[in-house]
Amino acid sequence: MLKPKGKTPTLISGASGKPKMVVADGKSHCARCEGVIAAREQCFEIPKIGGAFTNKKRHCKTCFVAILAKTREDLDELGKLAN
Repeated sequence: MLKPKGKTPTLISGASGKPKMVVADGKSHCARCEGVIAAREQCFEIPKIGGAFTNKKRHCKTCFVAILAKTREDLDELGKLAN
């Protein structure tokens, strides 16, 4: 696995749709770490909504877990603001 590029994204932004787990039809690459996702391997698609088309970015399980952790962290910070 390669080192992920940039800071960890979050799912809080309104630009992301609902992620879903999919099975890769063929070999593809993780949008974050650029690691190989083999054919018939489970991966996660996070849609980027904007304009007339939806672009779905695939992520490996490791990167998706990091994205979820960052989202939880952001939600915890927002929860502190409400208290």
